[in-house]
Amino acid sequence: MEPFNINLNQTTETGNRYKKFLVILMVLFFAAAILSFLILNQQNDPREWIFLAFGIYGLGFIYFAYAGRKAKIYFKADDFAIEYQFGFFLKTPTSIMWDVIKKVRIGPTYITFSKKSGKGKKVQLGWLPYAKVIEIKSKVSTYAQGKGIELEVAEFSKETS
Repeated sequence: MEPFNINLNQTTETGNRYKKFLVILMVLFFAAAILSFLILNQQNDPREWIFLAFGIYGLGFIYFAYAGRKAKIYFKADDFAIEYQFGFFLKTPTSIMWDVIKKVRIGPTYITFSKKSGKGKKVQLGWLPYAKVIEIKSKVSTYAQGKGIELEVAEFSKETS
């Protein structure tokens, strides 16, 4: 089967989520800097400590902004394994070898890989744009069928009473 690689860095939702994250992070750093200013000013410490606190928080913010922009977010598979990376806090991607997968369950916004050892790995896709979710689910189901792995599709149903 032909390998696939879906780059998730270019999604608009990821950009908006990241911008919200940066705004929240900026507010937290600013609050921490003000708190440091109040504590250091109350103790009559030299004013240089206040600038040091602002500098440390500012450098921390710049680091998170830079690390987030350079993060690689993707979902890919080949004949050997499935590999995905969804965040910039985890430095190593998650890989699941096809040989250890017993069953693949595809839900509305998730994929669960049941392993032969009895453990499972659930991959949440609800935060992605709908087109990317459909693309990932169709490619994984094609691979699972090609490998002879049991495939279960969980349909979204609304129960009415």
